[in-house]
Amino acid sequence: MNRLIITVALIAGLTLGGWALWQRGNAANDRADRIAQQRDTAEQENQRRQVVIDALWDNARRLESQRRALDEQQTELTRTASNRLEQIREIQRDDTDTKDWADTRLPDAVIRLRQRPAVTGADAYRQSVRNPDALHPAGKPPGQ
Repeated sequence: MNRLIITVALIAGLTLGGWALWQRGNAANDRADRIAQQRDTAEQENQRRQVVIDALWDNARRLESQRRALDEQQTELTRTASNRLEQIREIQRDDTDTKDWADTRLPDAVIRLRQRPAVTGADAYRQSVRNPDALHPAGKPPGQ
């Protein structure tokens, strides 16, 4: 009888130990599956981020190329403007008629145009139309 109890206890202990090992194995497999899923998710996220990083680098290269092109264009425009200004100065030095014309005073109507404030908005436009100092058509005296 003692032998039977010992055998049953031994079988129960082995069964319980086997069940415990089986549970530990299942828990380890579940943890491994979760870790593998987290790894896969992290890899997918890294791939998405890498796509964004690559797109940003491409955009940065494109913008840098455009900036260089604009710098070159600005340099060329500056050079052209400088050349034209120099040509104008040469013409003014060489041509006394042009120099005399450039030195003459602007007509009063043009001076008034340059002195008028900018019109911004409908109310300012209406006020400028009612302005008593408004310009008059050429050849007609003020007050007509």
